[in-house]
Amino acid sequence: MPLDDSGPPRVLLGDLEPMVSLGMIDVLREDGVEVIGQEGRPQALVLMAGRLRPDAVVLDLLQRSSRELCERVRSAAPDTKVILWARDEDAMEILDPGAARPRRFFSAVAEELRRELGAAPLARVEE
Repeated sequence: MPLDDSGPPRVLLGDLEPMVSLGMIDVLREDGVEVIGQEGRPQALVLMAGRLRPDAVVLDLLQRSSRELCERVRSAAPDTKVILWARDEDAMEILDPGAARPRRFFSAVAEELRRELGAAPLARVEE
């Protein structure tokens, strides 16, 4: 199937707190990023990631289950970038498709998050 790289980056929000999700949706839309859904239930998130094939999935770095959930998302959608983000911390981890180790950021996290989502390689295919 040929790649279709038109349109804005598509992002799926995972296990983030409700207020964090709302704020992130507003900021991402201002930046021209399309939020295609949000899902806090792990199994449903994995299914959505596999079905929708977003360009990136954002998870809460501080949730205990996020690391395991990250691996499940990567298995379901191997071409999707996974971002583990901590709202109250100056920390973020990014797992690019195919990467064995995350890239870590410890300062200017908000700016890096916006840059990463805006520059997410589009993982779309024509149906």
